Amino acid sequence: MQVCGVDEAGRGPVIGPLVVASFSISEDKIKQIESLGVKDSKKLTAKRRKELFSEILELKGKYYFKVLSPAFLNKEMKKYNLNEIELLAFKEAIVGLKVPINRAICDSCDVNANRFSDNLKEALGDEFSSCEIIASHKAEDKYPIVAAASILAKVKRDELIKKIEEDAGVSFGSGYPSDPKTIKFLEDYYKLNNSFPDYVRTEWKTLTNIKCSLSQRKLF
Repeated sequence: MQVCGVDEAGRGPVIGPLVVASFSISEDKIKQIESLGVKDSKKLTAKRRKELFSEILELKGKYYFKVLSPAFLNKEMKKYNLNEIELLAFKEAIVGLKVPINRAICDSCDVNANRFSDNLKEALGDEFSSCEIIASHKAEDKYPIVAAASILAKVKRDELIKKIEEDAGVSFGSGYPSDPKTIKFLEDYYKLNNSFPDYVRTEWKTLTNIKCSLSQRKLF
């Protein structure tokens, strides 16, 4: 019996991609995941996440990454909300494993976890009619298989963020709207270029707020 976990990293940042990861393994090997000491990726150091990333892959399960670029998010968010976009990304992450899945356990993107599991079940279609879908808030704290997916997603996103910084020759902090370094970088970039770089999520309200703030400052 194959069970898979699905989780995302990078839902909230204004910079960089959103990464959804899935990881599947036969249910009789779940104890092997538990023995690694996996937990919510946010509760681990970057060093430990990288170590666990390798250890998880050594279990010889199946894994898949669905990377939603800022350009993709900017386009899709003109038509759909983030929950709808993530739902389809979770679907693709499960289908992308290309193995028969008997149970899929996901971290719920929706405030209503039952609605999210029902919508995901519907999106997966007849091919997954016998697959049990479980969606839960804080699933990475409750299910080791989801914690494993959480770690894979976080490490992959960190790698992509590092590459963006290296390619652009800049350092912009965590990329979250709550990070003063990120906001200062975006303000300085906009003041210099009257636009934002292509690795920024332009549909986020953060950018509108920055533009309004800078416009108001010019009036004084």
